[in-house]
Amino acid sequence: MYKVMVVDDEPLFRYYMRTKLDWSKYDFSVCGEASNGREALEEAERTKPDLALVDISMPYMDGMELVTRLQANAPDMLIVFVTGHNEFDYAQKAIRLGVQDYLLKPFNQQEFNEMMIKVKQRLQSHKIGARKAGKPEIIAEGTASNKLFPLQMDEQNSSEGIEEFSFPSKEITHLGIQDAMLMALKMGDGDAAAKDISKLIEILRRQRGGGSYSFTLLMSIVSLCLAYAGERGINPESLWKPAGSPEQRLREMDNWDETESWIKGLYSKVIDQGREHRPSKSYNLFIAAKEYIREHYSDCELTVDQVANGVYVDTSYLRKVFRKEGGISVLDFITYIRMKQAKELLAGGNVRLSEIAGKVGYNDPNYFSKCFKKHYGMPPSEFEQLAARSRHIGVNNEI
Repeated sequence: MYKVMVVDDEPLFRYYMRTKLDWSKYDFSVCGEASNGREALEEAERTKPDLALVDISMPYMDGMELVTRLQANAPDMLIVFVTGHNEFDYAQKAIRLGVQDYLLKPFNQQEFNEMMIKVKQRLQSHKIGARKAGKPEIIAEGTASNKLFPLQMDEQNSSEGIEEFSFPSKEITHLGIQDAMLMALKMGDGDAAAKDISKLIEILRRQRGGGSYSFTLLMSIVSLCLAYAGERGINPESLWKPAGSPEQRLREMDNWDETESWIKGLYSKVIDQGREHRPSKSYNLFIAAKEYIREHYSDCELTVDQVANGVYVDTSYLRKVFRKEGGISVLDFITYIRMKQAKELLAGGNVRLSEIAGKVGYNDPNYFSKCFKKHYGMPPSEFEQLAARSRHIGVNNEI
């Protein structure tokens, strides 16, 4: 029997989904539920569902961000968006970016039935592919066998696949590649995006071949970029044409260099077009404030008021500008810069924790450690060990 997880911030809707629908009719059972994205990640790790029904609008982490993380942690999990009328267009875009299906609230029994039939067929096809593991595929010369991510790769579950999920997948997931890429988009930081993409490709290329995990992880950061573009009024389809879909475009890649160049190009286009869509006065202030923070983040007394004074505007106005231009608070951006610098210092090794804390604006090393763990999901000591492992196998720095 397959397992399903329900993720929605409305308790009554979760109760309805859990108790009023005949899941057994489709060979499913509800294995867990969550009221927000954070809970969903923990529940997915604990219960390993085959299917997740995800609300788009939730506190702490919206559905799209949750999807990118779930795809990275569990590539075989199917995801269906559950959405209200006002989010319908967004849900349709999500389908093109890799989400399996969507249910429009309120849905009827026929719509639910059609969705479950499609999901079950997809899961059954996965099982058939798993049974073929180890059987060689005969592919004519000049076909997709020369591609980095051939379709046949998804049907294999050989020892290569097992290796993919040992190292470096945990390091990539825990080091927050999705968070880093989303922040680069919000901040309009093309250099940061390019740097993180290069590091990710460098790690993945050390695996033997493309592999389904590598493809899913790359597809998740492509989907993140395209979804962000759609939110900003940029037509996502213009970014992957003439291919039929972003998935098809990624499968056309012949090598890692071509893959890296294409994904970097996506992020560069979205960031550049995003600048063109912004009011110049507000955006210029946003850029100036970010630069001020980058120059003063090591000051443990740095406050929002100080930043506002540094760019000669009112504090409340600066907060509004950050929310409008970057979808983030001033304090969150200060923390982001501090954590990013701390990560680079830790990756270099041979620096005491108290010294790193002081360099990035924290007088108390213990408080710094708590902030780092909250931001990256692991304490600085664990991150330092992962970075050391990366250096040991020849990977330059970390994600």
